[in-house]
Amino acid sequence: MATDSEPSYGRPPSLAERDSLYHRIERVAEDYGKSLGRGAAAVLFFYLWAPIAVLVFMSFAPTVLTFPPERLTLEWYATFLNNEAAIRAIILSLQISLPVTIISVILATLIAYAIDRYEFPGKDYIQILATLPLIVPLVVGGVALVYFYGLIQADAGYGTVVIAHVVRSLPFSTLIVVTVFLSFDRTLEEASMDLGADEIQTFVKVTLPEIMPGIIAGGLLAFTISFNEFVYTFFVKSSQTTTLPIFIWEKVRFGVTPEVNVISVVFIAVAAALILTAVWLTRVETLTGQR
Repeated sequence: MATDSEPSYGRPPSLAERDSLYHRIERVAEDYGKSLGRGAAAVLFFYLWAPIAVLVFMSFAPTVLTFPPERLTLEWYATFLNNEAAIRAIILSLQISLPVTIISVILATLIAYAIDRYEFPGKDYIQILATLPLIVPLVVGGVALVYFYGLIQADAGYGTVVIAHVVRSLPFSTLIVVTVFLSFDRTLEEASMDLGADEIQTFVKVTLPEIMPGIIAGGLLAFTISFNEFVYTFFVKSSQTTTLPIFIWEKVRFGVTPEVNVISVVFIAVAAALILTAVWLTRVETLTGQR
């Protein structure tokens, strides 16, 4: 015969048995949850960063055929600095990413302002459309852009790449800026208007300084995505618009050399610098409205 502490097979567990089971699970989570969480985080970070660490280390190797290398050298960094095609690819990536960042931030701010401040037909659809590219596969988006440019008979080149990158980066910027607007304290604007400021003065002197951290974060994210974008660029580029990701892909097609590792390190350095800048200029509590 089963007791209250021992569940009986063939019948549902009683309330006391379920409570006992829940207490056991809670004790296990309390005793081992922190250790398991730290272990899982350590495995995850190792899985993510170990290949990158190896890539950075091998950028100092004389050849990619042996690991670990017999010696370390900077000759491939010198080769990269003397590679005019690679330098042109970096400059072109910057020439694309900078206007993409400005356009994305302006559009994201306008979208976020409209969503937060006004009620109008189709408001919900605008929010969906602004973030829809996040869930569309990159290849599908690239094919759609090719069809669109073909429909309007646009020649592939710098302009088509810029527009494609705006489509790619705008959803990320919008999500960040919308979050800032939704957490903004509207009483600050009301106080400004009570003191005699009009709507434009209030936006410039009160609203804009408060949301600026979110705008900066959205801009840095847009720049990072544009600078590293490959799929959209591959579909809409011309032979004259070889960005850095395209340059790396063309290099890898004909065999991996330590110079490719060096270029990848440049990518990592740019991304890391932007992330650190975003962390320095923008705090999480600023974005969430917590002080």
